[in-house]
Amino acid sequence: MTLFLSSDFGYSDVEAGTIYGIWGALITVYGLLTGCLMDYLGVAASLKIGFILSLVGRIGILITTSRNMLLACLLIVLPLGNCLGIPVLATGIRRYTTEHNRGVAFGLFYVIMNVAALFSGPAMDMCTIWYKGGEAQVQNEDRDLSVWSMTGYRLLILTGVIANVFAVFLAFTVREIKVANDVGDDEVDPLCGDRPAKTVATTTMGADPFSSLWETLKSKNFWRFLCVCMITLNLRMIFTHFDATLPKYMVREFGENVPKGTIYSINPALIIILVPIVTAATTHIDPLVMIHRGGYVSACSVFFLVASTSIMACILATVTLSIGESIWSPRLYDYTMSMTEEGREGIFMALSSAPLFLVKLPVGYMSGYLLQKYCPENGERDSKTMWLIIGLTTLTSPILLTLLWGVVSKRDDPKNENESLVETPDNEGPLVRRVSVEDGGVALLARPVKSKDSNMHELT
Repeated sequence: MTLFLSSDFGYSDVEAGTIYGIWGALITVYGLLTGCLMDYLGVAASLKIGFILSLVGRIGILITTSRNMLLACLLIVLPLGNCLGIPVLATGIRRYTTEHNRGVAFGLFYVIMNVAALFSGPAMDMCTIWYKGGEAQVQNEDRDLSVWSMTGYRLLILTGVIANVFAVFLAFTVREIKVANDVGDDEVDPLCGDRPAKTVATTTMGADPFSSLWETLKSKNFWRFLCVCMITLNLRMIFTHFDATLPKYMVREFGENVPKGTIYSINPALIIILVPIVTAATTHIDPLVMIHRGGYVSACSVFFLVASTSIMACILATVTLSIGESIWSPRLYDYTMSMTEEGREGIFMALSSAPLFLVKLPVGYMSGYLLQKYCPENGERDSKTMWLIIGLTTLTSPILLTLLWGVVSKRDDPKNENESLVETPDNEGPLVRRVSVEDGGVALLARPVKSKDSNMHELT
């Protein structure tokens, strides 16, 4: 996006980065405002509205040469559609799955998103390097930006419009259902094979949105989850830098014809391969434990760019980021849904994403500022310092999660309010520390065991 804003509309690095940050922040703001509405309308209706708005926004961005219309589509229409996209799909997965197959379902969801991202990388290179139409090869200072032409970046946006059209049609095939767990033994879960499940018709919550908001704010789980969200903000912002900072960095350090899209596509390619494997191997491990461990791997990826200014460093950074992402990012969806109450997913996710608003705008500005100061289009560059600043900022997230583990790992269980997780080095699942009056205040360590009774634990 930042390359498109600078190339086709003449925005500076700081201006393009700031607009990118505002766009991301507004998705969060609109998500907060529409969270209750999503719970009221339901998954099916929300998806229809979201994809239609996204289509209108993308068409507007494609056809305009006016900065005012661009900003209207980019900062009003498109974020409204975006906030009714991925969050609603995540809620739908929770409602359309059972507790036994939900982890696998979220893993598949994450893989499918990355299949699209995999194709977007080569598409970017085809549109911006190989495509010779329009005025894509003319320098910005020699172009009349008020004259519309099919530049490489507009061609890329056109591919998004086409995909969005298919999404709208698919949205109209979705119906509002709920997967029930408590059914007869003669029905089999299609994902797990050994668990009963069936789909039943359901209706939207229809409750007073303010009551839903108040009940959510009273939940201890919500505040613990909000704490985790705030701690992992810098970790999640690394994706902003790989989307907004890395492409301009590669173009300026290695030339206009650098295969930036192909290098970017390494990430979704590895995610498609690794996520099913990692998810299947670690499905018994608590999602928060995986977020903790994977966070360190992702945070370390940036330091390859600190050590070397080369295409190989970009590749190694992308590979390392992908490995870490495959460990923690899919499980973040799982963790989010495990902390929510049914019927309040929308407002819960909207409120929990509110802290993102506080950082998306400054991170967008930070991206533009660091590029302008340390990796300008013309003049002396010091890109290693830029990536060092980004790396140290990102590393704070897993370190804080380690320091505050005893607080954020607790679960609000009506039967036991002092339950928390203890990480174990083996693959047999996290130990759970249970402290109760019956135990005389003695902490017992228990590991989940396979049983028809999911609440049974093996004492160790």
